[in-house]
Amino acid sequence: MRYSFIRPQRKSLLSIFTKVWLVFIFCVALILGGFSLFIVYKTSDYRQEAVLIDQERMALEQDIDAIDHQIGFILRQKAIAEEIYANNVVLKDSMKNLFDLVPDQITLNKVIMDKASLIIYGTTPTKDTFNFLLAAPLKSIFHTSDTIFYLTNEGWYNFVSTNKILTNEMMGE
Repeated sequence: MRYSFIRPQRKSLLSIFTKVWLVFIFCVALILGGFSLFIVYKTSDYRQEAVLIDQERMALEQDIDAIDHQIGFILRQKAIAEEIYANNVVLKDSMKNLFDLVPDQITLNKVIMDKASLIIYGTTPTKDTFNFLLAAPLKSIFHTSDTIFYLTNEGWYNFVSTNKILTNEMMGE
């Protein structure tokens, strides 16, 4: 006799619902494990990248220091060049003014110009011509002005005029 109308089937240890949950948990664990490995990989990658960036930053800082040094050197050269240019302009103007100051009767043979002195070698027809036409303007410009005259064979006078501006260093002596 039979107690059932259907044939007995094997029963599994786990139900279908439990199997679905186990597959779901396994997939979630697999996804979380993969995500964890991805995080570990990215972390190590970012650390390596941070080390490279730090090395690059140090190299750039050294380059910046070198460039700052070069800029300082160039600025010092520029300041020196501007000072030389300004001195040349002043010297040019001073020479122009000096030659404009010399009258036609007086001939200059040699001019030595320093920062604080002017030595003029030349020829003049008379001492008075030199004293009135050139010595007076020189005395108004310089603190001390001394002139030595030498009579030439033609009756003219060679002269050496030494003119000085007293600076603070000279005044202390």
